[in-house]
Amino acid sequence: MQQFKKFWASLDSLDDRIFFLTVTVSIVVSVIAYIADILQGLALEAQLAVLAIFFIMVLLFVLGLKYPAKRTIFRICLVITLNFILFPLSFFYSGGIQSGMILFYLTGLFLVPVMTRGKASIILFVLSIFMMIVTIEMAQYVPSIVVPMTLSQHYQDVKITLLIAGIGLYLITVLILGSYNQERIRNEKLMESLRNLSEKDALSGLYNRRELYRRLEIMYGKPEVSRRKNTLVCEDHYIAMFDIDDFKKINDTYGHGVGDAVLKAVANVLNEMVDLKNGELAARYGGEEFVCVLYAPSIDEAYRRVEEARLNVAALQFGKGFPSQITISGGVVSCTDTSNLTEIMKRVDALLYEAKANGKNRICRTDSE
Repeated sequence: MQQFKKFWASLDSLDDRIFFLTVTVSIVVSVIAYIADILQGLALEAQLAVLAIFFIMVLLFVLGLKYPAKRTIFRICLVITLNFILFPLSFFYSGGIQSGMILFYLTGLFLVPVMTRGKASIILFVLSIFMMIVTIEMAQYVPSIVVPMTLSQHYQDVKITLLIAGIGLYLITVLILGSYNQERIRNEKLMESLRNLSEKDALSGLYNRRELYRRLEIMYGKPEVSRRKNTLVCEDHYIAMFDIDDFKKINDTYGHGVGDAVLKAVANVLNEMVDLKNGELAARYGGEEFVCVLYAPSIDEAYRRVEEARLNVAALQFGKGFPSQITISGGVVSCTDTSNLTEIMKRVDALLYEAKANGKNRICRTDSE
């Protein structure tokens, strides 16, 4: 079982999974059908036809394992073998129209779109229907080629064929749908991963500069016509910019590994400060700089939260080989100070440098309200 799980996990292609599922189910069904034919006392030819299906399915399974690049050809071979050779032979050897082979014919038609794609699928489907009609016509006009069945064998065969075909179709359908569901979940995870790569900074885990500006442009661009209670989108929003104090000295003294750890620690504090559900975000602006977009009822409340984040950074405890204390400086402005995105970013940047010039480890604010 463990080896099967490893083998199953190694199948990257959904088509490959469907192929091996179908072949496996066909092997199981052919064994059951062979036992049923013996119990019914059907002609030796009918029993041999079922055995042929078994050995061909085993062969396709082995070839599929040995030659992965040719599995598309093997899928087509599977359909051709069943619909054009084995099912017609079984039809003639198992009582013709009086047998339950019509149910297997329907199974063969079901396998065409499951196993093949594109024009090949359409062509094989049409030819399979044509082949089935031809065999029925032959049985009607040349009845001597059909191995007869007794009435009792006829009823038994229909019941068993219904059981076998029903179980086979059920298993194949359930397994295929399960595989599709697994593929869908895997694709969703992949898309989520790709989205995170496009939106998030790999080191800090915060949004990157591009995503920050995308959000800000929504607030300041033409979408300003989007209104909430007849107010501009950016109303009640504040922008805070931070910079880790003496970060170059940290890198030069303790190494870039320590510098990365410090960046992550500061990023975690800022990420805990924002409420994503409330439209807030924290982003790595570049290097050791960060920008947060906050939603608050006043500049006083926004400043309080930013100041609390500064104190939380200063309270961070690091182990041996790290600076004794990490501090940040920053500035906070109201998004309504100006209707121009470039101008608002210049203003918050100026406040950040004011905080640096006034001794660092402090937050400067706009008092335009």
